Amino acid sequence: MADFFEKCSKNPQEWQRISDGALVRVESRYTWKKYAERMMTLSRIYGFWKYISDLEREETSRYLHMFYQLQFRPLAAQLHGENLA
Repeated sequence: MADFFEKCSKNPQEWQRISDGALVRVESRYTWKKYAERMMTLSRIYGFWKYISDLEREETSRYLHMFYQLQFRPLAAQLHGENLA
């Protein structure tokens, strides 16, 4: 970064060049249209895999089981112990 700032102090056009390049890049790659197209593509891919596989169901079941074992069960045992006292 120090080298970049040194270049900019010696040549004020360097900052403008980098800034203009960044704006062109953002305008060419990160538009709402491109974002929407990408989201639509990803949703189609996700929908396709969800339709032909049961991966999501298995993953959800594993997550819920893990959540129960790590969070809910100890909390329930703690609350049960407090209610007995």
